[in-house]
Amino acid sequence: MTVEKLQLTLHATGLKNIAGLGKGTSDPYAIVTLLASGPGEKPRILGKTEVIKNSLSPKWTTSFLFDYSFGKETHINVSVVDEIRKQSDKTMGSAVFEIGDVLGSRGSTKAKKLKRSGILYARISKAPPRSAGKLAL
Repeated sequence: MTVEKLQLTLHATGLKNIAGLGKGTSDPYAIVTLLASGPGEKPRILGKTEVIKNSLSPKWTTSFLFDYSFGKETHINVSVVDEIRKQSDKTMGSAVFEIGDVLGSRGSTKAKKLKRSGILYARISKAPPRSAGKLAL
């Protein structure tokens, strides 16, 4: 089984504003979890994106690196959350993506509709080599 290092990037459009009356627009961020794919495995949180203030169509710049074994069904859960100062953050929606399904989609990008409203987009690409971005003098 070939193992490849992949990179996940996210954006969303048309999210429902859940900030509340007189509180402006939602401040969304995403939490990414690699779900268990077999017995004895545990879900692993890959991390969270930055908060995009006052946006219902966030384009997060944070990307997530993970190992993927081709041929092995692997799922990632993405939860979109509204950051609320001085209170508990509120979930705006979530979606599960199967990595092979995303890779097989046009442009390696897959869209999923969120229950409350809005669309979450996941894009997967090969991770850049570790030497990328380093200048050799």
